[in-house]
Amino acid sequence: MDIDLDLYRHEIKISSNPLIRLSAIDVSPESPKRTIIFIHGFGGKAAQWGYQMQKFAMDNRVVALDIRGHGLSDKPSTGYDMGRIQLDLETAFAQLKVSLPFVLIGHSYGGAIVTEYALNHPDHIEKLILIATAGEFRLAPFLKLALKLPATVLRLVGPFTKKWLHAPPHALKEYYRDNMSQWLGWGKFEKLEVPTMVIRGHRDFVFDRPLFEKVAKSIPGAEDVDVRTSGHMVMLERREAVDRAIASFLKGESKKIMA
Repeated sequence: MDIDLDLYRHEIKISSNPLIRLSAIDVSPESPKRTIIFIHGFGGKAAQWGYQMQKFAMDNRVVALDIRGHGLSDKPSTGYDMGRIQLDLETAFAQLKVSLPFVLIGHSYGGAIVTEYALNHPDHIEKLILIATAGEFRLAPFLKLALKLPATVLRLVGPFTKKWLHAPPHALKEYYRDNMSQWLGWGKFEKLEVPTMVIRGHRDFVFDRPLFEKVAKSIPGAEDVDVRTSGHMVMLERREAVDRAIASFLKGESKKIMA
């Protein structure tokens, strides 16, 4: 199935004062089996889920959000703490009239965001999938140093980072300081009660390896899928393997390790 996802873009107003709008890709057949929602990571964008949306849109409603500061969503100077991001999700899901329960999928720090949502609203979640998610997110020293630069300086370098970051540096500075740098997932993972699968790239070196390997072990009853010859962007690098894992999990077929 080949879908022009840009034709399914929607603008969602989540705040009037100040005006803040999120961009969402929302594709659905006439009678979807279920709803699957995708949340990207730090510096990511909704369009990174293109392969998975193409795969599952035939039978399901698929939704991917650009969270505030990212992709085509508005990029305010403040409001990047976890509480605000959670409120953004709640508002967006309500405006999109998402039916309950739904499947929630998060990549990298998006996994932290969806973990928080699942803890806050376990009755909303049919199944939870964490992809390339760590229990804590320690950026490389040079990145942490760069994010300490004044916002005025970061705005100047923004045009040079567009090829590999889908959020301006000034937004990432606030997001990292007020949210990502403070998040510890180990105790939160232990409290998850929804069916959960963890997918990780075997060659993911963005964060320390134990920070990935320990995630599934920390979640009661979680399935652990280790995708070989892939790194942090596993859903792009080994999309067919990831799609198979998701499909098996949705069918209730257990699968622990994938070559």
